[in-house]
Amino acid sequence: MRTIFGLMGGLVLIGAAFTLTSIQAFSQIPAAPAQATQPIPARPPAAAPAAVKPEELPIRATLTALVRAFAAGDVQNLVALFSDNAIVVDTTGTEARGKQAIADLYGSSFQQTPGLKLEAELNEIQFLAPNVARAEGRSRISSPNGDASEYTKFSTLLTGANGKWSVAEIREYPLPPEDVPTGERLKELEWMVGNWVDESGENKVSSNVRWADNKSYLIRTYQVDIKNEKTSSGTMFIGWDPQNGQIKSWIFDSEGGHGEGLWTRTDENTWVVKSSGVLRDGRPTSATQIHTLVNKDAAKTSSIDRIIGGQLAPDILDIVMVRKPPKPDAVTPQPAASPR
Repeated sequence: MRTIFGLMGGLVLIGAAFTLTSIQAFSQIPAAPAQATQPIPARPPAAAPAAVKPEELPIRATLTALVRAFAAGDVQNLVALFSDNAIVVDTTGTEARGKQAIADLYGSSFQQTPGLKLEAELNEIQFLAPNVARAEGRSRISSPNGDASEYTKFSTLLTGANGKWSVAEIREYPLPPEDVPTGERLKELEWMVGNWVDESGENKVSSNVRWADNKSYLIRTYQVDIKNEKTSSGTMFIGWDPQNGQIKSWIFDSEGGHGEGLWTRTDENTWVVKSSGVLRDGRPTSATQIHTLVNKDAAKTSSIDRIIGGQLAPDILDIVMVRKPPKPDAVTPQPAASPR
């Protein structure tokens, strides 16, 4: 059994301890900066959302309270938002009926899988009758380090009177993979976009990262000049591999070698890439790269366990790349202050 909007699924199998963060979902009340999340973009791109109708506000308030109670692990306040005979049905068709069953469901979930991260988007509210409404949207549940995600659609039935609404039913449905934009899959690496450089010590590395059309891939071009190694350059494509269900990269260097790597996010700011490839002369290569985001304008990379043609090669440790500032002509001039 899953929880609100697909909250367990395959993540239970991972067995890691997760950290729960609250989400921006249904309310127009802005979240605190530390809790803000980006809604899942629609596909195809939708027009600007219409203004919220006044009659929708109490419904949005109920759904917002529901998400906040879940974020706090507050079973009592969460279940209080359901009607007495409410039903929760997950993507497998398993259901919990009635407040006690729902309380048991969520209480068990909080104990077994603490710390899930939820993002959700409310797409539509329909009034089926003056006191009955249906809210529909989609959501993503993931570990806090983003190494696993599950996407679902949800349909929530609410009943209300005198401006107070209760949840009567939540049903979840698998979101087809083709309905999840590739750019959303790669969003955790969006920080890479830009121009980067490292000129510390005897190393010189420059890199440019940009989005391909429709955010289908990240394209990284680079040049590396490291002591005792031949200067090299190349192009890397970073995308979503639907067969592995994982971020994958493909790299082609200036000498004719090529390789690929599988990306795993190990914590909020660290990605480990297991890579393998072949040099122009046919020798196989493999390595483990560790990319750590130090801050929004600095990232550290190490390459360890390097094997070239069956021989162990020295590790390359702690290359720090910094984001290059925009060119002076790219900076928008500010108007001069008015004389006093």
